[in-house]
Amino acid sequence: MSYRVLVGEPLDNEDQFVKIQAVIDTKRQMLLDKQNLLKKATKTNHFLDTVKEDYIQYYNFIAQQKQDQIKAIQMLNEYIDDLSSSGELSKHNMEDARVEQTKLLREIKKIQGGLDSLITSTKHITNELDNKT
Repeated sequence: MSYRVLVGEPLDNEDQFVKIQAVIDTKRQMLLDKQNLLKKATKTNHFLDTVKEDYIQYYNFIAQQKQDQIKAIQMLNEYIDDLSSSGELSKHNMEDARVEQTKLLREIKKIQGGLDSLITSTKHITNELDNKT
């Protein structure tokens, strides 16, 4: 059985061998190229894993700081409540205490909003990174 070239001439055994060898060489090069791409993708995924781990550590640090801030402000708020209920404050000081409590509660809401935003962003980023690996 012989193959025909585009011009319609029959191929002899040597021509067939040369054509088959060319196809083998082309496929070998294609496999080498794919292997190189796979190596690059593996390095990228490893890099993304490292970035993800760093981000999670950073996130945990920031989240802990924000929770510590909320606890500290809540302690101040409780202290002001204790002073107010003890009767040791004058009328003027009571008004100041209420103003400060309002400020503290606003600050808690602000910090809690930042923490919620951080959690939402982190979940989104983590999901994106998980989908890429």
